[in-house]
This record gives sequence, structure tokens and C-alpha cells, in this order.
Amino acid sequence: MANKADDPVAGVEKPPRVQSGCPVVHLDVSPALEAGSYWRKADELREAGQAFFNTMAQGYWMFTRYDEVREIYQHPEIFSSESITPWEPEPVYRFVPTQIDPPEHSKYRQLLSRWFAPAAVSEAGPAAEAICRRLIAQIVPSGGCDFVAEFAMRYPTEVFLTVIGLPASDADLFVPWVEDFFRGFGGDLAQQEAMAQALGGMRQYWVDALDERRDEPVPREGDLASHLLHATLDGESLGDTLILDILTVLVLAGLDTTRAELGYLFRHLATNPDDRRRLITEPELISSAVEETLRFYTIIFGDGRKVARDIEFHGCPLRKGDMVYGLVSGANRDPRVYDRADEFVLGRTANNHLGFAAGPHRCLGAHLARRVMKIAVEEWLKVIPDFRVATDAPLLERGGGSMMTLLTLPLAWEVTS
Repeated sequence: MANKADDPVAGVEKPPRVQSGCPVVHLDVSPALEAGSYWRKADELREAGQAFFNTMAQGYWMFTRYDEVREIYQHPEIFSSESITPWEPEPVYRFVPTQIDPPEHSKYRQLLSRWFAPAAVSEAGPAAEAICRRLIAQIVPSGGCDFVAEFAMRYPTEVFLTVIGLPASDADLFVPWVEDFFRGFGGDLAQQEAMAQALGGMRQYWVDALDERRDEPVPREGDLASHLLHATLDGESLGDTLILDILTVLVLAGLDTTRAELGYLFRHLATNPDDRRRLITEPELISSAVEETLRFYTIIFGDGRKVARDIEFHGCPLRKGDMVYGLVSGANRDPRVYDRADEFVLGRTANNHLGFAAGPHRCLGAHLARRVMKIAVEEWLKVIPDFRVATDAPLLERGGGSMMTLLTLPLAWEVTS
């Protein structure tokens, strides 16, 4: 157990310990900080102890190491997804199927699984490559860009919209909506109004899309919204409210995550030229680079669950209704599990990371995210083999209250005639 001298969060005053003997911290994960700050906090917490009680909001339990976090994911009968945000045990939103527990969860997931299965992702490959090449071609002549704003946000958005049967040009709408939503989702009260407006804009988009498709006798080919209008669950149509919930969460989960991982991956390549050159000469290692990014640069600081029944979990007396927080960023760098856990290792063979969660709620879009990231590296390095971070100023990342992401990533390269 940690003592005051071992405080894992420098400068944070600790209240007295809870009766269980579990160390107590007060940790706010919402502020934007210098890139890497949240991973360092996660490392410090993990090595100081396997469990803490965080007095933030109503208070919740934090578990810091791989085995415990994986166990939380694998036991939804104990750790419910009714709430996935530990400081909001009674959320006003309902993400479907994210916040639906088994066995009902599988019914909703089956409605969507074929759209993001390996075969569907493979079929979307040529379109993703074409989108990627077009965006890179637009950027190359300038000799530099803000990678986050000009590529990482736009590219996966266009690919995702194409996969679900929408015009890629609608990325003009979705990019700012998703950005505004996640600014508020992390707990920053100043951003709550923009978050609400973004959510309203997205839902109205889908309301209009459903109205346009409603009277069509058969589903449109390759159109997810049309497919859901014609789908049934337990013999009944889904209804607009449920369809809107599903479509909204797919957009939020599918767009922000991939752009965030792309930012950290390309910052790594910009600052580690040996790895970049190795990927050029050994392109078969690009898939390994993607997996190691998902492990080492995981964008999930932690993942919340709601306790479904009284239980003692690794020495902590959990009660029904308590919130727990699996510290994914700590788990993915746990030296008890990974060799050279604190290094980015190209060619790592054993990489059973938790970057896509685990258990029944494992990320539905994992295959698509991997393919999008792999294509981005392949196509970028063909055209821009040498690039660097174009600033000496510290890069900032959005807080870990939602999903961490670089706010900007200025890159520069030489332009050849």
C-alpha cells in the first residue's frame, strides 16, 4: 500500500484512508495536459498499488493493473455497463449497445456485426486507400500540416461514413460535432453547452436520414440507417429512439478513437526516425506498429463500470451501485505482463493489449480501426517518408475523462519538385 511519501499524483492532497485500508486519492482526469502526462500518472498509480479510492465526484474505486482490469471487462454480471463513466453513476444518455449488458447485449451487437466484420472491412479497403491518397495529395505540396486537424480527423471520418453508406462529404458536419461532444464528455463544465449542441446536431441529422428512408420498401444496399429501419429485434421493429441511440453511439465511438490513435502513432514516427525507416524497409511490420500503438499509446485512460452486487474484489469491499474504474493506461504498460513494458517495441509478438477493451464489450470497430491505421501508415510513408514535429513547444492532449487525443500535431517535411 502507498503512503504519503509515495503519493502517485504529485501535488495532490490525500484525505484519510477509507476503512478498507485502500489508499485514497483525489484525481481529476478532465484537464488538458502536456502529452504523456496521463500515461505517467497511470504508471505511478499502478506501481504504487493495485487499487485506490478516488474521491472525485461521488467517489469511485480504481484498479490499476492488467489482471484486475481484464477481470472487470470479463465479468459483466458483476461489473455492469449501465454506466461507463465513473463520475456519472446515473447517466442521462444511453449508448446502445455499449450500455446494454449480456445476454441482451448480443442481440443488439448482431444487428451491427456484419458491417464491421473482417470481410466487410476488407471490402472497404480500396475506398479507404483512395480517401487516404486523396487527402495526402492535398497536403503534400504545403510541406507541413496540423496532422490532427487536416488528416487524422478527416480521414477516418470519411472512411467510416463510406462504410455505413453515407456521403464522405458529410465529414464536414461530423468532424466538428464529434470534437465538440468529447470536449464536454470528459467533465469540463465549460464545454457542456457545445457538447449538447453537437449531440443535438447529430441526432437531427439521423432523424432527417431516417425520414428520407422510411417509406422505402426494401433496405438500401450498403446503408446502415436503412438496414436498421427494416431490422427487427425479438420480432419487433426497433423504433426511431433505439435506432437514433445506435447510430449516435456508432459515430461517437467510431470517429474520435481512430483519429486519436493516428495522432499518437504519427507523433511516434516523427520523433523516432529509426522506427519510421524500418517500416519503410519492412512494411510487413506496419501491423505490429499499429498494435503497439494501441498498447503503448492507448487513448483510454480508464473505463468505468457499475457494480451489480456486493462483492469483495481484490481486497476492496464493493457494494451494489458503486462505480469502479479500470485503469487501462496502467494495464497496457504493466511490467507484470509485458516485457519492456515501458518501450514501444516494433515486432512485439505477445501483445494481448486492452486497447479495444475485452470481454463481450470488446470494440465492435476494432477491425476497421486497425485497417484504417495500417493504410494511413502505408500510404503516408510512400509519399512523405521523412517528416518531423514542427514545433519545440510542448504538445497538449485532451484529458483522460473521455479519450485522450493530441489537440494539435504540427508536422513538416521537405517538398521535392
